[in-house]
Amino acid sequence: MTAGRARRAARLAPVLIVPWAVLTFVAARVADIGEPGDSVWLVLARTAFVGVLIGSAAAWLESGPLARWGRRLPLWAALVARTVSYAAVVIVALAVLIAVLSRLDRGASLLETVRTDEFQAFVSDHAFLVFVGLLLFASFVINFGLQLRRVLGPETLRALFLGTYRRPRREERAFVFLDLTDSTAWAERLGPLAFTDFKNDFFADVAEPVLATGGRIVQYVGDEVMVAWPMTRAEHDAAPIRFVFLVEDRVAAQAERYRQRYGDVPRFKAGAHGGEVVTAEVGDLKRDIVHSGDVVNTAARIEGECRPRGHALLVSDELLARMPALAEATHTDLGPAALRGKSQSVGLVAVARA
Repeated sequence: MTAGRARRAARLAPVLIVPWAVLTFVAARVADIGEPGDSVWLVLARTAFVGVLIGSAAAWLESGPLARWGRRLPLWAALVARTVSYAAVVIVALAVLIAVLSRLDRGASLLETVRTDEFQAFVSDHAFLVFVGLLLFASFVINFGLQLRRVLGPETLRALFLGTYRRPRREERAFVFLDLTDSTAWAERLGPLAFTDFKNDFFADVAEPVLATGGRIVQYVGDEVMVAWPMTRAEHDAAPIRFVFLVEDRVAAQAERYRQRYGDVPRFKAGAHGGEVVTAEVGDLKRDIVHSGDVVNTAARIEGECRPRGHALLVSDELLARMPALAEATHTDLGPAALRGKSQSVGLVAVARA
């Protein structure tokens, strides 16, 4: 397992372990599985053990093969693949639990336990079949939720579920507009279909840095992606700048893959700004969380200054002043700039890797 995949699995594990432990406990109580004299605490211990096994294995799958399938397969096919994978994990986890209990109770191996009449009666019992059926149903529900989370984004799904922005709210956010460089030349060379695959591969590589820095993908526009963070996050660890650096690292790590598939490695430029915006839930047939205000427009205009000024990352001096200094970053003050559509100039700073 690579370091990046290990980090993704570690971040996902708690998210999956807790619901699986809870659902396993509920399924055990509903199916009335276990010995009549088992205490609630004993059932809790067993179901927590199963939850840790399933959640940890699921986190490993979600950070690797299931993530790739989710990008390559239609939504229904990805949901089927995930449900089948989780079903296999559930069965293996129950086998491990039975093996552990058999070893503790009788000192017997799993193979010896499977051959006993007692085990055969247990697995064919109605209560056990109901228990397994409930867990398989739970795997479908959890995977449906994970697919929604992937389609909508974790923060958007949470905000829509809780109704956080049913009424518009003023809040402070930091924004990055990140745009592919020379996209017209790429499109002409690759053709529309291959260029779309190229963009999707690039956006997939952008997703991990977004999650790693606690950001939210607001929208894709052509070959551009707009990412937002709560201002508190930017003030804490300079998330917008770290995000851009992490995208650089991710693209560099995948450089050979890009060369083999598309003949070259993508380059990009980015502009960052932050301040007060109005955030609201909009739409009826299709709902989304949108940010509006001059701050968003200014961030987009700053990104537009990258090409003429010859810099890959431009940050407003206003946002930069609110973020902690990064040891790996250098700053070049470019002075005030007259941005299109703004009556007042905005101070720009070029930021690069030291």
